Amino acid sequence: MQNMSNNIFSPAPIAAEDFWRMPNWYTQLAAHTFITTFVPLPKDAIELLKAGELDDLDEEERIDNMMIEELRQPMAEIPGNCFLCVDSCAPTDTERFRAKGGAVYSPRSAWRIMRESEKVRNAARAGLLTSICLRPYRNMTPAREFRLFIIDGKLKGMSQYHLVRHFRRLDDIRENLWNRCQLFINAKSWRLPPGKLVMDVYFTANYERIMIVDLNPWGGDTDPKLFKWEEDWSGTPGLRVMDSGTPDDLPL
Repeated sequence: MQNMSNNIFSPAPIAAEDFWRMPNWYTQLAAHTFITTFVPLPKDAIELLKAGELDDLDEEERIDNMMIEELRQPMAEIPGNCFLCVDSCAPTDTERFRAKGGAVYSPRSAWRIMRESEKVRNAARAGLLTSICLRPYRNMTPAREFRLFIIDGKLKGMSQYHLVRHFRRLDDIRENLWNRCQLFINAKSWRLPPGKLVMDVYFTANYERIMIVDLNPWGGDTDPKLFKWEEDWSGTPGLRVMDSGTPDDLPL
């Protein structure tokens, strides 16, 4: 039998400007990210999120109750707290999201957070909303999360994600982390569209496994972390981390 490599089975083409939306990239990269459940948003729910509120209070209450019920079963299937977002953003601008670190337990709270988020409202108005995305909540260790900068399926830069301080642990392993991420992206490049993408990744305990957290569009409102969008990306600068002049008095 002929030996067929993975890249024979090319994914359906999705442009880079659309690939970063979670329902688009999840089908190609599900084996390398956290299990995610997608709850489709009906048109009337999207219209409510766009508007913020309706003149018809009975209709608004009907949609609220409908979405709470739509969220109830998928959230019940996730043990403990959930992390929720939509196709293109998480409701990080809401007070409850910040207070709980993104953790949510009840479907009523989940829908209220969606309703309160200006980021979600703007995404709805921009036509970037199709689903609410649910994952098991995970308490992330800041020193193990990184932002990757990818051009045409090649890793061109990597930055410490949480710019809160210098992490001494990274000094001795930064080259190893860079090399591992290069190998990871090279192996997955056939699943990625041509063009520019930003990918957030997380290393599990003891930096054992690389998990994809999210994808983002290149430039615009996406934070380049320790890079600048206008810099020369023709080289491979490796992993950039905060230097040792930053505070180092928090536990890793």
